[in-house]
Amino acid sequence: MTADYAIVGSVRASGRATARALMSTWPSTPSTSAPSMRRRFLTHGARMLSLLALSLGLASAAQARSPDDRSADPSMAGSPRTAAAPNATRWAPDIRETVIRVPVSLRHTDGHELRADLPVTMFRPAGPGPFPLVVINHGRDQRQRTQYDRQRFESAARFFIRKGFAVAVPLRLGYGELASVGDPESSVSCDRPRFGVAVDVAALQINAVVRQLAQSPDLDVSRVLLVGQSVGGLAALAAVPRLQAAGLSPMAAINFAGGHGANPQASPGLPCQPEQLAQELRRWAAAQAGRSAEAMAAPPVAPPVATTASTHTDGRATSAESAAMDGVAPTSSVPAVPTLWLYAENDRSFAPSQARAWAQAYQQAGGAVTLTLLPPSGDDGHRLFTDANDRWQPLVDDFLRHLGVELPGALPFPSGGRIAVEDERALPSSSPELRQLYRQFLAARTPRAFAMNGQSRSAFATGDDAQSRALAACEQGAQAEESCRLYAVNHTVVWSFP
Repeated sequence: MTADYAIVGSVRASGRATARALMSTWPSTPSTSAPSMRRRFLTHGARMLSLLALSLGLASAAQARSPDDRSADPSMAGSPRTAAAPNATRWAPDIRETVIRVPVSLRHTDGHELRADLPVTMFRPAGPGPFPLVVINHGRDQRQRTQYDRQRFESAARFFIRKGFAVAVPLRLGYGELASVGDPESSVSCDRPRFGVAVDVAALQINAVVRQLAQSPDLDVSRVLLVGQSVGGLAALAAVPRLQAAGLSPMAAINFAGGHGANPQASPGLPCQPEQLAQELRRWAAAQAGRSAEAMAAPPVAPPVATTASTHTDGRATSAESAAMDGVAPTSSVPAVPTLWLYAENDRSFAPSQARAWAQAYQQAGGAVTLTLLPPSGDDGHRLFTDANDRWQPLVDDFLRHLGVELPGALPFPSGGRIAVEDERALPSSSPELRQLYRQFLAARTPRAFAMNGQSRSAFATGDDAQSRALAACEQGAQAEESCRLYAVNHTVVWSFP
């Protein structure tokens, strides 16, 4: 779905989306129905020229496509805790965005050691905490991996912030500014891929991030949620038993379109050696069933051989069979960590049949799986994590509600309302700038959302996650003012005076 982004003075580079400067501020206007309106950032003459220069300058700095999350938001660094990230163009002080560095040291399969400090983007809710933590893990695009920016996933981050989570988004070894250390997540060969080694390397880095953040007094790492897309989704699953072994058992893991070895151009939906990846999923699932230390000490499995296994009537493998999958003896079992797997029917990297087979393999080895196939999303459902927020966020709300996380993160789409959305006279200001912007909103296709703060800020956005993005754009530069609120969503006015 094509989306227009309401952003102050910037144009976002994307193959599927356009962005325009849609932020408005307006001069003081007497009103009996709202606080007096005043202009704050955009005035006449020189300020308008400054905004135009900013727009053109940012437009020329095109964002490189990121991971398999090919529409990940760019970002702006500048935290006192780290040096500025290259090519970063966004910053979100309203959700307390900062950047930290987490040192990691890994031994490559060729024997040499890989050392680096992972840049980790952090977002926090308002308040002192302690907050539960979600770690969001990016995917992989072999052709673009050297061009990754610092990772942000702002739409997803805002969703989890609304649910009360702090958010950590690491950039892993082999990507972006860390590409020069090597490519430890490469599967090397389609004929004999090393999926286990590649994903275990990513899982070790997730483990390092969580253990580092466990030292933060405002974070509650006894409530950790792991989330990942594509290779990052597999990494989230592989990290579960490692964190259990470290005494930091996650509350759940969410796998968005997880997989490895895809070539959507040459073989859409059919990755390299999918049965070998099923073997690795069995190993990771079995490792958390009371055998974490032993199973994770075992080497990744070799390319698969033909096997058969009898199962219980509920589809789970017997305990002896599960142990045989990773070559360790069965011990006492512990409850499996709940996992939610989300795939789209038109995923060009991993077809629904692969998702079902992998979920079955994980479940048969003792893993707890809820697999949901979403309707087709855009031209490639592999991007559902970044391009289909309105679809997956209610599903994640429901999944986490059963785990005791009651706060909703998805923003509902209201209907009805007492004011006609086309009635410009109902706007809390007669400012020409505000009305002009609102007319653009009315001319836009749904889904759409218009946000304002009743003082000097307004913005609108269309497309996926329109409500959250309109609010985020409205908040830019307005932290000293009244918070922005939604004025209209689709065809409904939702504004109410404080």
